[in-house]
Amino acid sequence: MIIKHLLAHKYIIALVFLYTSAITWLSLAKFILPEPIRVEGSDKLGHFLAYFLFGCIWFSLFFFSEKLSKTFTYSVTIASVIGIAYGALMEILQGVLTDYRSPDWYDIAANTTGIILAALFLNLIKKKLTKLRTE
Repeated sequence: MIIKHLLAHKYIIALVFLYTSAITWLSLAKFILPEPIRVEGSDKLGHFLAYFLFGCIWFSLFFFSEKLSKTFTYSVTIASVIGIAYGALMEILQGVLTDYRSPDWYDIAANTTGIILAALFLNLIKKKLTKLRTE
């Protein structure tokens, strides 16, 4: 029952809002940090993981929320569309709203890959998710 309680609409909405806000802030904020040790491709892994989780969280909003309660396919599809569009929008806004960040096609590709693999992962565990929803 704890899982069912955590999947209540108000908690899912809060999680979606907080996570999306965090992605926005991380995408547009200027960070003044000591020069990090650069590992080739590590930022792309960060993009991939962030948007994989983004896709899963938005899926939860549509699939588990008792107020929305959409079908599995609809939930995966709309979460994927939102995730891909949002990832591209954040990259565009980096070039438009800031003078210290620049858009990167490889970041968009990493974001999109994260969303697509989240959709595939959700499809792999569809039976478990459907059972969890009906309990």
